[in-house]
Amino acid sequence: MDFKGRNHGVVMMQFISRLSVLLVFVFISPAMGAEQLVRNGLFDQGAENKPAHWMQSGYAKGDTTSNFSWSVGADGLGAIGIENDRPNDARWVQSVPVSPDTWYRIAGWARTERVGSGKMGAYLSLMGTFHNTQDLRGTQSWKLLSMWVRTGSLDTRLEIAARLGGYSSENTGQAFFTGITVEEAGYPALGTSYVYGGTAGEVPENNPLWVEIVGLLLVVGTALLIWRYVAGAENRLPR
Repeated sequence: MDFKGRNHGVVMMQFISRLSVLLVFVFISPAMGAEQLVRNGLFDQGAENKPAHWMQSGYAKGDTTSNFSWSVGADGLGAIGIENDRPNDARWVQSVPVSPDTWYRIAGWARTERVGSGKMGAYLSLMGTFHNTQDLRGTQSWKLLSMWVRTGSLDTRLEIAARLGGYSSENTGQAFFTGITVEEAGYPALGTSYVYGGTAGEVPENNPLWVEIVGLLLVVGTALLIWRYVAGAENRLPR
C-alpha cells in the first residue's frame, strides 16, 4: 500500500482508530465486561471450505439455486459469499448469546455484484424478525451496514444472518460479507436509523455518562479498525 499520498483526514482516522481500540482493550473491556459476541466475525478460521461457527441456509433448496463461498486473503482477512443463480433468500447464520433488555449494535461490511434492484439485496438481519440493516443492490463496493436492537425481557440469544434476498423478496446476484460484529454498546443516539425494540436517543435509567462515552468509543474504534483492514484487503477478497 502506498502511503505517500495519504491526506490528513486519513491520518487522523488512523490515529483515532488506534486510540479508541487502545482505550477499549486496556481500560473499557475489564470495566464493562465488553466483548465481541460474534465468533469468527473476520472469517479467518475454518476447515473443509467452511468458515467456523457459521451455518448456511436458504428458502429455495437445490445445488443450482445458491452457491456459498468462503476464502481468506494473504493478510488473514476472510470473507463469506453468496451467489444466487435463481431468485432466493439465502444466508450465512450464527446464533450469539445476549442479555435481556439490553441494547446491541450489529454491524458488518458488504459488497454486491449484479444484485436485482426490485427485491431485497445484501444486508444483515435477525432471523425470525423483520429487523435488518440497509440493503445493497446492483453492484456496489464495500460498505458498512449496521442496526441497533434492544432485546426483549426473555431474550438470551439472537440469530444473526448475512443475507441475500428476503422473505417474499427472493433475489439474484452475488454478495460478500466480512467484519461482522455484535456488541453491547450503550444506546443509539437520536437520529440513528435502523433501530428496533426501542427509541433512538432513549437513555437507559441509572446509566452513567461514562458508560455511554465508552460505548461510543467502542463503536467508533471497532468500525475504524475493520475499515482499515477492509480498505487494505479489498483487492484480495473474493471476486
